[in-house]
Amino acid sequence: MKSSIKKWSKEVTYSVENNEAWMVVTEGPWNWVYIMTSEKNGKIEDKDLIKVIKNGNKPEFVNRRGMNDLLQHFGVDSEVRNKLFQKEKDSVKVDV
Repeated sequence: MKSSIKKWSKEVTYSVENNEAWMVVTEGPWNWVYIMTSEKNGKIEDKDLIKVIKNGNKPEFVNRRGMNDLLQHFGVDSEVRNKLFQKEKDSVKVDV
């Protein structure tokens, strides 16, 4: 789910889902893009994110801890940040 916050005259747009997260920090004419993904090889399909990257902003790929630090720095709730570390549970049916 995509969300936005403002802090220190910067607009921070981010999305955190299972095994992927991204963040765009905007200050005036400058944008910084951070991507964390363990699936899809960095191909996150969000129209706003794609537009920022196509405008010439090179994304920086970070690991889970790095994304957590960035989200924490900008004041994103721990409830959202904890999604970075949730593991998907495989549902396996067992016939006994």
